[in-house]
Amino acid sequence: MELIIGLGPIGANVGRRLVDAGREVIGLDLDPGRAADWANEHSAPAVSSFEDVPWPRIRRVIIAVRLAAQVADCFEQLRTRLSGRDHTVYVLTTLKVSDAKALLDVEWARIFEAPLSGGPRAAALGTMVLFVAGPTPNPEEEALLRDMAGRVFRTDRYGAPAVLKLANNALGAYNAIATATMLRIAAEHGVTAEQFLEIVNVSSGQSWMSQNFTEFHHDLLFKDAHLWQQDWGSLPEISLSPAQPELSALIDGSRALLGIGAHPAAELPG
Repeated sequence: MELIIGLGPIGANVGRRLVDAGREVIGLDLDPGRAADWANEHSAPAVSSFEDVPWPRIRRVIIAVRLAAQVADCFEQLRTRLSGRDHTVYVLTTLKVSDAKALLDVEWARIFEAPLSGGPRAAALGTMVLFVAGPTPNPEEEALLRDMAGRVFRTDRYGAPAVLKLANNALGAYNAIATATMLRIAAEHGVTAEQFLEIVNVSSGQSWMSQNFTEFHHDLLFKDAHLWQQDWGSLPEISLSPAQPELSALIDGSRALLGIGAHPAAELPG
């Protein structure tokens, strides 16, 4: 049986996906109303106390709470209830890199760090992306990863999934702010917001943020950007003011990390 801890937008939809996949699932949320709503919606059991979980039947635990402190609280509860390393815990919560390194290397269970990309809808459909670190998965653990996610990217150490998730979302936050800023400037010069986005989305300024500008959840986006900032103290202030050689050197230096020479011949779309 799978236990889902945290029945917010992510946990509720991961649980929904696993129920739809034919798995036996029980939900746990300390909010009794949320637990009852999830149970009624999915015809699956849910409880609001760790004491009410049928622990002898639990083999795998999925943690989908919001904060690192809540993950630590969950670990304290699980450590006294899970016996030996035949139990598996998947931590979907997005952690700071430092928190992931500090929290996850334990002896009482097989821990997978597995933050996700794609949001609640992808969680419900089983198409989300997982960034994973932990032990080499056995067939049962691998099957659960595949039931939850459309793609799984594996890393070799705790904290690396957090780097991937937080760096990606920080980049998304930069893209979102840049898109919003350019939209306002275009509007001040008489171009409608609708036309601006239509042009951007078929031209060189396009990004996932521009394509989903009216729909993305910016509160979660900036939460992750701020987690990234807490680990490193500050994030770079992006400016186009330096002279072109300096800007080009930044691009070329980054391309060199990919083994690509300077100034490839690709044409910009517009």
